[in-house]
Amino acid sequence: MGDKNVEPRRKMSRVGPSSRNQKNDINKRRNDRGMKFGVCVPNYGESSSTEALRNVALEAEQAGCDSLWTTDHILMPKNSGTPYERIFDSITTLAYLAGINKRVKLGISSLIIAMRNPVVVARQLVTLDNLSGGRLMLAIGVGWNEKEFAHLGSNFHSRGKRVDASIRLIRALWRGETSFKSRVLSLEFSDAVFEPRPVQRHLAIWIGGTSKAAMKRAATLGDAWHPNLQPLDQFAKLVADFRESSPEAKTKGICVRIGIDPRAEQSEYKSPQGERRIMLAGNMAQNKQILSRLEELGVSYVVAVPSPDGKASVPNQMDAIKTLSKLLS
Repeated sequence: MGDKNVEPRRKMSRVGPSSRNQKNDINKRRNDRGMKFGVCVPNYGESSSTEALRNVALEAEQAGCDSLWTTDHILMPKNSGTPYERIFDSITTLAYLAGINKRVKLGISSLIIAMRNPVVVARQLVTLDNLSGGRLMLAIGVGWNEKEFAHLGSNFHSRGKRVDASIRLIRALWRGETSFKSRVLSLEFSDAVFEPRPVQRHLAIWIGGTSKAAMKRAATLGDAWHPNLQPLDQFAKLVADFRESSPEAKTKGICVRIGIDPRAEQSEYKSPQGERRIMLAGNMAQNKQILSRLEELGVSYVVAVPSPDGKASVPNQMDAIKTLSKLLS
Protein backbone atom coordinates (compact mmCIF):
# COMPACT_ATOMS: atom_id res chain seq x y z
CA MET A 1 0.00 0.00 0.00
CA GLY A 2 1.35 3.38 -0.95
CA ASP A 3 -0.27 6.76 -0.50
CA LYS A 4 -4.01 6.52 -0.02
CA ASN A 5 -4.88 6.86 -3.69
CA VAL A 6 -2.45 4.21 -4.92
CA GLU A 7 -3.13 0.49 -4.78
CA PRO A 8 -0.03 -1.76 -4.70
CA ARG A 9 0.32 -5.10 -6.44
CA ARG A 10 1.02 -8.21 -4.43
CA LYS A 11 3.19 -10.99 -5.84
CA MET A 12 5.70 -12.13 -3.25
CA SER A 13 4.98 -15.21 -1.19
CA ARG A 14 6.26 -15.57 2.31
CA VAL A 15 8.99 -18.20 2.39
CA GLY A 16 10.96 -17.21 5.49
CA PRO A 17 11.12 -19.34 8.64
CA SER A 18 8.17 -19.31 10.97
CA SER A 19 8.14 -16.88 13.88
CA ARG A 20 8.79 -18.30 17.33
CA ASN A 21 7.17 -17.21 20.55
CA GLN A 22 10.14 -16.95 22.87
CA LYS A 23 9.07 -16.75 26.49
CA ASN A 24 11.38 -14.72 28.66
CA ASP A 25 12.28 -15.13 32.30
CA ILE A 26 10.36 -11.96 33.01
CA ASN A 27 7.13 -13.95 32.58
CA LYS A 28 8.13 -15.97 35.64
CA ARG A 29 9.29 -12.94 37.62
CA ARG A 30 6.75 -10.36 36.48
CA ASN A 31 4.92 -8.59 39.27
CA ASP A 32 1.16 -8.95 39.60
CA ARG A 33 0.67 -5.91 37.39
CA GLY A 34 1.44 -7.97 34.30
CA MET A 35 3.53 -5.21 32.68
CA LYS A 36 6.52 -6.19 30.56
CA PHE A 37 9.85 -4.43 30.92
CA GLY A 38 12.63 -3.55 28.52
CA VAL A 39 16.00 -1.82 29.08
CA CYS A 40 17.72 0.86 26.99
CA VAL A 41 21.38 0.00 26.41
CA PRO A 42 24.14 2.67 26.44
CA ASN A 43 24.58 3.22 22.71
CA TYR A 44 24.84 6.95 23.58
CA GLY A 45 26.48 9.09 26.23
CA GLU A 46 29.78 9.17 28.09
CA SER A 47 29.91 5.46 28.89
CA SER A 48 28.97 4.21 25.42
CA SER A 49 31.35 1.53 24.13
CA THR A 50 31.16 -1.99 22.73
CA GLU A 51 32.10 -3.38 26.14
CA ALA A 52 29.44 -1.29 27.86
CA LEU A 53 26.83 -2.45 25.38
CA ARG A 54 27.75 -6.07 25.95
CA ASN A 55 27.86 -5.85 29.75
CA VAL A 56 24.60 -3.96 30.14
CA ALA A 57 22.82 -6.18 27.61
CA LEU A 58 23.91 -9.37 29.36
CA GLU A 59 22.99 -7.98 32.78
CA ALA A 60 19.54 -7.02 31.50
CA GLU A 61 18.96 -10.45 29.98
CA GLN A 62 20.07 -12.16 33.18
CA ALA A 63 17.72 -9.91 35.16
CA GLY A 64 14.81 -11.27 33.16
CA CYS A 65 13.92 -8.27 31.00
CA ASP A 66 11.75 -8.81 27.94
CA SER A 67 13.66 -6.57 25.52
CA LEU A 68 16.70 -4.39 24.83
CA TRP A 69 16.43 -0.99 23.16
CA THR A 70 18.77 1.45 21.45
CA THR A 71 18.23 5.21 21.22
CA ASP A 72 18.35 6.95 17.85
CA HIS A 73 20.11 10.07 16.56
CA ILE A 74 22.55 10.51 13.68
CA LEU A 75 24.33 13.88 13.58
CA MET A 76 23.49 16.22 16.42
CA PRO A 77 24.77 19.81 16.54
CA LYS A 78 27.63 20.60 18.90
CA ASN A 79 26.64 21.87 22.35
CA SER A 80 23.13 20.51 21.88
CA GLY A 81 22.68 20.05 25.61
CA THR A 82 21.83 16.39 25.06
CA PRO A 83 23.74 13.12 25.59
CA TYR A 84 23.25 12.19 21.94
CA GLU A 85 26.28 13.85 20.37
CA ARG A 86 28.24 10.68 21.09
CA ILE A 87 26.11 7.80 19.79
CA PHE A 88 26.41 4.42 18.11
CA ASP A 89 24.00 3.81 15.23
CA SER A 90 20.75 2.40 16.58
CA ILE A 91 20.13 -0.27 13.93
CA THR A 92 23.72 -1.50 13.59
CA THR A 93 24.03 -1.75 17.36
CA LEU A 94 21.04 -4.09 17.49
CA ALA A 95 22.75 -6.35 14.96
CA TYR A 96 25.71 -6.53 17.36
CA LEU A 97 23.43 -7.34 20.28
CA ALA A 98 21.59 -10.01 18.29
CA GLY A 99 24.77 -12.09 18.36
CA ILE A 100 25.25 -11.58 22.11
CA ASN A 101 21.73 -11.98 23.47
CA LYS A 102 19.85 -15.04 22.27
CA ARG A 103 16.50 -14.66 24.01
CA VAL A 104 15.37 -11.05 24.50
CA LYS A 105 13.62 -8.96 21.87
CA LEU A 106 15.46 -6.05 20.26
CA GLY A 107 14.03 -2.60 19.58
CA ILE A 108 14.74 1.05 18.79
CA SER A 109 13.20 3.81 20.91
CA SER A 110 12.50 5.74 18.84
CA LEU A 111 13.72 5.56 15.23
CA ILE A 112 13.71 8.99 13.54
CA ILE A 113 12.76 7.57 10.19
CA ALA A 114 12.00 10.94 8.54
CA MET A 115 15.76 11.63 8.38
CA ARG A 116 16.38 8.41 6.43
CA ASN A 117 15.62 6.68 3.16
CA PRO A 118 12.75 4.42 4.26
CA VAL A 119 13.52 1.72 1.69
CA VAL A 120 17.04 1.39 3.09
CA VAL A 121 15.56 1.27 6.59
CA ALA A 122 13.15 -1.49 5.57
CA ARG A 123 16.08 -3.51 4.18
CA GLN A 124 18.05 -3.00 7.40
CA LEU A 125 15.08 -4.00 9.53
CA VAL A 126 14.28 -7.18 7.62
CA THR A 127 17.96 -8.13 7.77
CA LEU A 128 17.96 -7.58 11.52
CA ASP A 129 14.76 -9.59 11.90
CA ASN A 130 16.47 -12.51 10.17
CA LEU A 131 19.76 -12.16 12.04
CA SER A 132 17.92 -12.14 15.38
CA GLY A 133 15.55 -14.99 14.59
CA GLY A 134 12.46 -12.79 14.57
CA ARG A 135 13.09 -10.74 17.73
CA LEU A 136 12.78 -7.25 16.22
CA MET A 137 10.51 -4.56 17.67
CA LEU A 138 10.32 -0.92 16.62
CA ALA A 139 9.24 2.45 17.93
CA ILE A 140 9.11 5.41 15.54
CA GLY A 141 9.16 9.13 16.34
CA VAL A 142 9.09 12.26 14.20
CA GLY A 143 12.24 13.78 15.72
CA TRP A 144 12.59 17.17 17.37
CA ASN A 145 16.02 18.68 16.57
CA GLU A 146 15.72 20.89 13.50
CA LYS A 147 19.49 21.33 13.13
CA GLU A 148 19.98 17.56 12.99
CA PHE A 149 17.49 17.37 10.12
CA ALA A 150 19.37 20.16 8.34
CA HIS A 151 22.66 18.26 8.74
CA LEU A 152 21.08 15.36 6.85
CA GLY A 153 19.44 17.48 4.17
CA SER A 154 16.00 16.51 5.41
CA ASN A 155 12.97 18.80 5.58
CA PHE A 156 12.07 19.26 9.24
CA HIS A 157 8.64 20.74 8.60
CA SER A 158 7.27 17.89 6.47
CA ARG A 159 8.58 15.15 8.74
CA GLY A 160 5.17 14.08 10.03
CA LYS A 161 3.82 13.30 6.56
CA ARG A 162 7.02 11.45 5.69
CA VAL A 163 6.78 9.37 8.86
CA ASP A 164 3.24 8.31 7.93
CA ALA A 165 4.25 7.41 4.39
CA SER A 166 7.36 5.58 5.61
CA ILE A 167 5.32 3.42 7.99
CA ARG A 168 2.99 2.52 5.13
CA LEU A 169 6.01 1.63 3.00
CA ILE A 170 7.55 -0.62 5.65
CA ARG A 171 4.20 -2.32 6.24
CA ALA A 172 3.78 -2.92 2.50
CA LEU A 173 7.24 -4.41 2.00
CA TRP A 174 6.88 -6.49 5.16
CA ARG A 175 3.67 -7.99 3.76
CA GLY A 176 5.40 -8.84 0.49
CA GLU A 177 3.84 -6.16 -1.72
CA THR A 178 5.94 -5.47 -4.81
CA SER A 179 4.85 -1.98 -5.81
CA PHE A 180 4.55 1.31 -4.02
CA LYS A 181 4.09 4.95 -4.96
CA SER A 182 4.33 7.96 -2.72
CA ARG A 183 4.35 11.62 -3.68
CA VAL A 184 5.34 12.50 -0.12
CA LEU A 185 8.45 10.31 -0.28
CA SER A 186 9.13 11.07 -3.97
CA LEU A 187 9.51 7.40 -4.79
CA GLU A 188 7.82 4.81 -6.96
CA PHE A 189 8.65 1.21 -7.76
CA SER A 190 6.92 -1.84 -9.20
CA ASP A 191 7.79 -5.53 -9.53
CA ALA A 192 10.40 -5.03 -6.80
CA VAL A 193 12.04 -7.93 -4.97
CA PHE A 194 12.22 -7.73 -1.19
CA GLU A 195 14.00 -10.91 -0.16
CA PRO A 196 14.73 -12.60 2.17
CA ARG A 197 11.32 -12.40 3.76
CA PRO A 198 11.08 -11.36 7.42
CA VAL A 199 10.85 -14.02 10.08
CA GLN A 200 7.93 -12.26 11.77
CA ARG A 201 4.74 -12.04 9.77
CA HIS A 202 3.88 -8.78 11.55
CA LEU A 203 6.35 -6.16 12.82
CA ALA A 204 5.20 -4.43 16.00
CA ILE A 205 5.56 -0.65 15.54
CA TRP A 206 5.05 1.70 18.48
CA ILE A 207 4.60 5.42 17.92
CA GLY A 208 6.51 7.87 20.11
CA GLY A 209 5.46 11.38 21.06
CA THR A 210 2.72 13.14 23.01
CA SER A 211 1.35 15.54 20.39
CA LYS A 212 -2.13 15.13 18.94
CA ALA A 213 -0.52 14.09 15.66
CA ALA A 214 1.51 11.40 17.42
CA MET A 215 -1.58 10.08 19.19
CA LYS A 216 -3.48 9.92 15.90
CA ARG A 217 -0.52 8.15 14.27
CA ALA A 218 -0.40 5.61 17.09
CA ALA A 219 -4.11 4.92 16.77
CA THR A 220 -4.21 4.59 12.98
CA LEU A 221 -0.78 3.33 11.92
CA GLY A 222 0.84 1.89 15.04
CA ASP A 223 0.41 -1.07 17.34
CA ALA A 224 0.93 0.98 20.51
CA TRP A 225 1.57 4.48 21.84
CA HIS A 226 5.09 5.08 23.24
CA PRO A 227 5.36 8.33 25.27
CA ASN A 228 8.03 9.41 27.73
CA LEU A 229 6.64 9.34 31.26
CA GLN A 230 5.71 12.78 32.54
CA PRO A 231 4.51 13.66 36.09
CA LEU A 232 1.64 11.32 36.78
CA ASP A 233 -1.11 13.94 36.89
CA GLN A 234 -0.03 15.24 33.48
CA PHE A 235 0.41 11.71 32.17
CA ALA A 236 -3.08 10.70 33.30
CA LYS A 237 -4.52 13.58 31.25
CA LEU A 238 -2.43 12.53 28.23
CA VAL A 239 -3.73 8.97 28.53
CA ALA A 240 -7.31 10.26 28.67
CA ASP A 241 -6.66 12.45 25.62
CA PHE A 242 -5.18 9.49 23.76
CA ARG A 243 -8.04 7.12 24.56
CA GLU A 244 -10.57 9.74 23.48
CA SER A 245 -8.71 10.75 20.32
CA SER A 246 -10.31 8.07 18.14
CA PRO A 247 -12.19 4.75 18.40
CA GLU A 248 -9.01 2.87 17.43
CA ALA A 249 -7.09 4.44 20.33
CA LYS A 250 -9.33 2.82 22.93
CA THR A 251 -7.76 -0.60 22.34
CA LYS A 252 -4.14 0.32 21.58
CA GLY A 253 -1.36 -0.58 23.99
CA ILE A 254 0.45 2.09 26.01
CA CYS A 255 4.19 1.44 26.32
CA VAL A 256 6.09 4.11 28.22
CA ARG A 257 9.77 5.07 28.29
CA ILE A 258 10.99 5.88 31.81
CA GLY A 259 14.35 6.71 33.35
CA ILE A 260 15.74 4.68 36.24
CA ASP A 261 18.47 5.79 38.66
CA PRO A 262 18.64 4.16 42.13
CA ARG A 263 21.06 6.91 43.24
CA ALA A 264 18.48 9.65 42.70
CA GLU A 265 16.50 10.92 45.68
CA GLN A 266 13.69 12.45 43.62
CA SER A 267 11.62 10.78 40.93
CA GLU A 268 11.09 13.96 38.91
CA TYR A 269 13.79 15.32 36.60
CA LYS A 270 14.10 17.37 33.43
CA SER A 271 14.89 15.95 30.01
CA PRO A 272 17.58 17.52 27.77
CA GLN A 273 14.74 19.45 26.12
CA GLY A 274 13.58 20.81 29.49
CA GLU A 275 10.49 18.59 29.74
CA ARG A 276 9.42 17.43 33.20
CA ARG A 277 9.67 13.65 33.45
CA ILE A 278 9.39 10.88 36.02
CA MET A 279 11.97 8.18 36.74
CA LEU A 280 12.23 5.17 39.00
CA ALA A 281 14.59 6.46 41.73
CA GLY A 282 16.09 5.15 44.98
CA ASN A 283 12.81 4.97 46.92
CA MET A 284 11.48 1.47 46.23
CA ALA A 285 8.12 2.14 47.84
CA GLN A 286 7.64 5.18 45.61
CA ASN A 287 8.73 3.16 42.58
CA LYS A 288 6.04 0.58 43.31
CA GLN A 289 3.48 3.37 43.67
CA ILE A 290 4.50 4.73 40.27
CA LEU A 291 4.15 1.30 38.68
CA SER A 292 0.77 0.77 40.37
CA ARG A 293 -0.47 4.07 38.96
CA LEU A 294 0.78 3.14 35.51
CA GLU A 295 -1.13 -0.11 35.78
CA GLU A 296 -4.28 1.79 36.68
CA LEU A 297 -3.78 3.95 33.58
CA GLY A 298 -3.51 0.89 31.34
CA VAL A 299 0.23 0.84 30.69
CA SER A 300 1.27 -2.62 29.48
CA TYR A 301 5.01 -2.14 28.83
CA VAL A 302 7.79 -0.09 30.41
CA VAL A 303 11.10 0.66 28.67
CA ALA A 304 13.56 1.65 31.41
CA VAL A 305 16.49 3.97 30.68
CA PRO A 306 19.40 3.44 33.15
CA SER A 307 21.25 6.54 31.92
CA PRO A 308 18.72 9.28 31.12
CA ASP A 309 21.39 11.99 30.96
CA GLY A 310 24.06 9.81 29.32
CA LYS A 311 26.38 10.27 32.31
CA ALA A 312 25.73 7.13 34.35
CA SER A 313 28.68 4.77 34.59
CA VAL A 314 28.30 1.17 33.48
CA PRO A 315 28.35 -0.11 37.10
CA ASN A 316 25.61 2.38 37.98
CA GLN A 317 23.55 1.27 35.00
CA MET A 318 23.93 -2.33 36.07
CA ASP A 319 22.83 -1.37 39.59
CA ALA A 320 19.78 0.27 38.03
CA ILE A 321 18.95 -2.98 36.24
CA LYS A 322 19.26 -4.86 39.54
CA THR A 323 16.82 -2.35 41.05
CA LEU A 324 14.47 -3.04 38.19
CA SER A 325 14.85 -6.76 38.79
CA LYS A 326 13.88 -6.32 42.45
CA LEU A 327 10.76 -4.45 41.39
CA LEU A 328 9.81 -7.42 39.21
CA SER A 329 10.37 -10.10 41.85
